[in-house]
Amino acid sequence: MERADAHLHLFADGYPGRYGRSPAGGDELAVYRTLRHEHGIGRALVVGYEGAPEFAGNNRHLAGLAAEHDWIAPLAYVPVTGTDRAGLDRLRAAGFVGVAAYLPDPTSADAFADWAATAVGPLNAASAVVSLNATPEAAGRLGRALAALDGCAVLFSHLGLPGRQRAVPAPKAAADRLTPVTDLARVPHVGVKISGLYAVSDPADAYPHAAARPFVDLLLDRFGARRLYWGSDFSPSLDHVSFAQTLRPVGLDGLSAAEAADVFGGNLRRALRRH
Repeated sequence: MERADAHLHLFADGYPGRYGRSPAGGDELAVYRTLRHEHGIGRALVVGYEGAPEFAGNNRHLAGLAAEHDWIAPLAYVPVTGTDRAGLDRLRAAGFVGVAAYLPDPTSADAFADWAATAVGPLNAASAVVSLNATPEAAGRLGRALAALDGCAVLFSHLGLPGRQRAVPAPKAAADRLTPVTDLARVPHVGVKISGLYAVSDPADAYPHAAARPFVDLLLDRFGARRLYWGSDFSPSLDHVSFAQTLRPVGLDGLSAAEAADVFGGNLRRALRRH
């Protein structure tokens, strides 16, 4: 099965990690190249992040990498207020296949929704991939804006960020927590990444992250396998799990071969077919 990774990061100086250095243990690009060859990863959606001073310049770094490696599909970090039309044109010319935004609360979601309403034309024309690290509280403010992005693939990262769970939640509790995300299943171009399961666990290294299973089950039921996207979250995930463990997220063991092929690569390849 050829895989495609829907969520990873590559930083010029490495992700600082919980111990002040990259958990990849070396040059992140070199390490990931080894991993992708070992595990048959054909394409990789590399998510930009410049939300803190130490990550400034990540967009420029990713553009440079994408120019040299055709397996990299980069997403440009944008602030919650987005960028203007000229900025979008520059990002597209630099090789970015879409944008990534980080929306921790309703205020940031409202700002992003306002921007998306002004950028819907160029985003749809570019068949952009829009990656959102958005909490359920933020997701609940995005319905109208995301529905208008019907030429795009809109992907919520990390199961929709339900938050850390000290115990395995009951199915109803999981459904209640992710209601703002699952309500968006009515929008056919919205999907969810099966990534960052460590962010649901308490402690984060409690692999196989049993607390994530009710959320994965829920997302499979509401979105179906054709709208879920596996992502490794390299290299932040390596603070808590091995790369091989990211390839075996809890809750996907019951997929058919065809469904697994979709979740672990086919869906992302379809989203990137114009890029």
